[in-house]
Amino acid sequence: MNTKEKIFDVSLDLFSKKGYDSVSLREIAEEVGIKKSSIYSHYASKEAILMDIFDYFTGLFEHNQMLNGKDLILAPDNEILLENPELFYHMGSEAIKSMLSEERNLKIWKLIFIQMHYNEDIRTYFQNEILVKPLLFWNGFFTILKENGIIKPDSNPKLLAKEYYSFPIYLLFEICAKYDDIPQSALDNFFDEAEAHAKFLLDCVRVK
Repeated sequence: MNTKEKIFDVSLDLFSKKGYDSVSLREIAEEVGIKKSSIYSHYASKEAILMDIFDYFTGLFEHNQMLNGKDLILAPDNEILLENPELFYHMGSEAIKSMLSEERNLKIWKLIFIQMHYNEDIRTYFQNEILVKPLLFWNGFFTILKENGIIKPDSNPKLLAKEYYSFPIYLLFEICAKYDDIPQSALDNFFDEAEAHAKFLLDCVRVK
């Protein structure tokens, strides 16, 4: 690991535990084992470190082959979606689980929850990428199921999308509030509960 990577990881660890504003460049430098001035050879400011962390995280979603693969395309001719909606959800869940199982990525997720209140770019990202786009996706998911007679004709796709997606977000807030370092067991439990909720909701509206 080179010096820039060490600065990245140390900063992320400190930011996710203490909050961005409570961490100084001097503290980062001491943890890395370098002089404060040496940081400027890699980053122009503390905010530049934060935005590098943020850019890294956004890239994870943009370049994830499974999340962007043909099996998870939201289309009315997607056989997996039509024949086994639970499997469709599970595949997406496994892709996210694999991503968040890396300690670095889980710390970034926690940092986003903290820092979205103080940084306009991160707040905008959270609103668009974590809230709005997933809700549009799941609205489309339930719309396709409704149009193909898989769920009840009086189902409300928009309302179902909110119900479907709000529970996992609540679980993430819960474990981020509970742990400084989120254990793998808590993460596994999060995905188990989220999938159980998804199955329960589908069972409630599925045409018998």
